[in-house]
Amino acid sequence: MNIKSKIASLRSKIDQVDKNILKLLKQRMAIVIKIGKLKRLNKIAVVDKKREKDVLKRTKTGFERSIFEKIVSESKKLQKRAKK
Repeated sequence: MNIKSKIASLRSKIDQVDKNILKLLKQRMAIVIKIGKLKRLNKIAVVDKKREKDVLKRTKTGFERSIFEKIVSESKKLQKRAKK
């Protein structure tokens, strides 16, 4: 197998991983919307600093933390929209 074939094979694997990541993010966001609706019905604030802190504690590197900060940020936006 030549180098171009090896790279193509590895990129194909990356594409599959990306597909799985997107699938999991969609599942997560569907749950986030349900939480947002429950918070609205029960007059609970969207922002939960303790929960955010707990989620970010699970990260081990700056790279992971930056990704989860973005996920948490987008989750809050979705919850706010679910409240309307």
